[in-house]
Amino acid sequence: MKTVTLILLYLSLPLFIFWWGWFDWWVALPPTIASVYFYGIFWRSSYNAIFTGFSKKELIIPLACLFLAFIWTYLAGVGEFRPQHFDYYKHNLIFNNLVRYDWPVRYADGSYFCYYHAYYLPPALLARWVGGLPYVHYFIFGWTWTGLGLLFILLHKLNGWKLVGLFLFFNSPEAILLIYDAFKAPDSLAFLNDVWYNDHTIELVQSPGGLLFHSFIESFIATPQHALPAWLTTGTLLIFWQKESKPTLLFLPFVLFVVLLYWSPLVAVGFLPLAIYFFFVKKTADYSTGNYPRFVFYTLLIAIPALVFYAGHVSLNEAHGWWWIFFKTPKGVVFLLVFILLEIGIWGAIIGIFYKNKAISKQNFGLLLCALSVLLGLALYRYGHFNDLSRRACLPALLVICWGISTLSFKKPLLFATLILCTLLPLKQHLRWFYKRPYSAIADKKITDFTPYPIHYLRQYHQGSFDPVTQYLGKADAWYLRYFAPDISPTPKQVTRAFYYWKSSFQLTEYEKQVLKRYAIQRLYIKFFDVDWDASTRRAVPKAAIRFVENPLLEVTPTVFVTNRTLEKLSWGGVDELAENITNKINDLIPRINPDSLSVPKEIQIDCDWSVATRAKYFRLLVQLKKKLPTATRLSATIRLHQIKFYRTTGVPPVERGMLMYYNMDDWKNPKTENSILDLTVAGRYADYVSAYPLPLDLVLPVFRWAVVYRNGRFLRFVNHLTHKQLLTNRNFKKSKLPNAYIARQNGTFFGIPVHRGDLFRVEESTVDNLKISTQTLVQEIQNTKVTFALYHLDSLNLSYYALPITNVFLPQRNEIQDPIQQLFKAFR
Repeated sequence: MKTVTLILLYLSLPLFIFWWGWFDWWVALPPTIASVYFYGIFWRSSYNAIFTGFSKKELIIPLACLFLAFIWTYLAGVGEFRPQHFDYYKHNLIFNNLVRYDWPVRYADGSYFCYYHAYYLPPALLARWVGGLPYVHYFIFGWTWTGLGLLFILLHKLNGWKLVGLFLFFNSPEAILLIYDAFKAPDSLAFLNDVWYNDHTIELVQSPGGLLFHSFIESFIATPQHALPAWLTTGTLLIFWQKESKPTLLFLPFVLFVVLLYWSPLVAVGFLPLAIYFFFVKKTADYSTGNYPRFVFYTLLIAIPALVFYAGHVSLNEAHGWWWIFFKTPKGVVFLLVFILLEIGIWGAIIGIFYKNKAISKQNFGLLLCALSVLLGLALYRYGHFNDLSRRACLPALLVICWGISTLSFKKPLLFATLILCTLLPLKQHLRWFYKRPYSAIADKKITDFTPYPIHYLRQYHQGSFDPVTQYLGKADAWYLRYFAPDISPTPKQVTRAFYYWKSSFQLTEYEKQVLKRYAIQRLYIKFFDVDWDASTRRAVPKAAIRFVENPLLEVTPTVFVTNRTLEKLSWGGVDELAENITNKINDLIPRINPDSLSVPKEIQIDCDWSVATRAKYFRLLVQLKKKLPTATRLSATIRLHQIKFYRTTGVPPVERGMLMYYNMDDWKNPKTENSILDLTVAGRYADYVSAYPLPLDLVLPVFRWAVVYRNGRFLRFVNHLTHKQLLTNRNFKKSKLPNAYIARQNGTFFGIPVHRGDLFRVEESTVDNLKISTQTLVQEIQNTKVTFALYHLDSLNLSYYALPITNVFLPQRNEIQDPIQQLFKAFR
């Protein structure tokens, strides 16, 4: 009972954290009282067993189990001390958000983090208390190790080291298929080598999504949030299965089912049939005690917060239905039958034979049949993009079968041969733990690496297949947020929508005019002219001044680009002169926008990538400009990411606002750069510093693409609007080993430019997914409530690439959500 008591505390602790951290007090209080009441009755009825002392001999087994659990936890990569399975990209991002964000976690689009939190909450809470992300991996390790240690102790109590050993290597006898493939392969040694170095998960029924029952070791490696509660609750059920049940204990399986809702609803689905079977087999005929209605009431009280919380879940477009409706050929049905035979039928045959030989009691035989029936149901019905239901809900039934098999004699030839087949794949995984790359796919980011990003970053890992983020989000208008969550409604931002216009003459196409209207654009940042150093006159001169062919119909912010080399060459006396010249040039161009208007611009923006060496001159230039501008005109400056992170070195410009340029963030002169326009990995090194920048910030994101051309390893030129498709389908180019790059096969004129054989073309763009993730990130990081959200830049060729075709972009309002550009504007709020 001591072990069971500790397990109940372990499983229940996250519930108390969840109720009091994610709900108003009046919601958290009833389930707390109900839990304390129920467990109080349980502990009072088991007082003597719980509080008896330990002998030294009794301590040896728990310590051995804890040591074994420590080894498993460490080798599996829990806590980031070793390489982690690919699924940890999800776990690490969840831990990151739970530590960084206030609870309940809410995102910029108004949605909330709606997921089964129980596994994640205790480590996250401890990390929040003691100092944040640098410590969370220690608490994750300790929390997981504790749960696994309790499990091994429980398994030992059920059937000694025999069950513990079987658990470590338990699997279905699917390795027989690999043996068949090895004999069939032209080169058996090469096949076995491939089996060793790569994952060979057997998914007979592969389309769409795989039908699979994971081995225990694989479940723990990839999904401890499902595995630990499944095993702990099922093991507890088996403990009481072997004992005489009191009325309190009869309802314990249903309490465990409710607890599982907070840990893993999919596991709870697989556990419920076992709980129901336990109740109907173990209950007495005496209903006069009145305990049952009371226990039902208190169990429902515990469940209500979970039901309220999950009710706001964003609708999922999950594939679901009977497996055969997904099959396109009879071959699929055959594979389904083979799967059922291997994963369920063999165990059923073994259990039946031993029952006939009276090696299994009638009571245990019924429970094992119930477990087999659960597996059969899961094999017939599909739910989830990757059939997640079968992979998670099978865990309780598999543990029941593992326990049942452990009670049999392994000396029987049929059972011995089956168990040998079962151990092959788990044994491979155990051995690969000592290999430098234990998993074919390894998580590419640690918990701290996700610091700038919300849960929406998960889209990076499933681009084009489905939207994985929806399974983690609750609706912004959910009842949970409106009536049950603590009142922490974020202050909505007052957003001004804008575009940059970066051409030498202002004349909009019909498409661009419709874009301005469609997206309700309120402001245009128009480049009035550049300022560059003229070597012949040794002066800073204006270049590429804009010509207004037509009048802008929106508010205009004149923007002036000043090259850094101008500041390097400029004398201190020339700084004041340049401020005067810029002011005069702007004043000269403003009347050309609308000759009938005498209004002054509300804002003027200076764009310059200054350096530490030119900081003093640039800041003096800004101060002088501000003096010369009308009082009603504010001055702003563009800010690069490196100037955000190192602002104590680069300085903060003396202006009223900064425009964060969230692009051109890597060295475009380097041929090995992957994407200089928008690379989330590079952005991640800087974005977390945005919230601390001591200047109100606006934001501009890139909606453009180009190809960077190199000759002999040196930058040659940019080619605007060039795409991957154009280079992939052009026989004059071949794919390079460098990312996003192509090599010219021969000399010629392509895409309107002269090309030499061997020229390297790197295609760069900011993808829609990266733009969405960046928007979600920065709307959280930018602290000021009044903010301009702009896109660079207004150009038909750019926007038609990112938005829907023109026949679809300008649809009635009800369809606007289909347009990716509109989604960006709507997400930033």
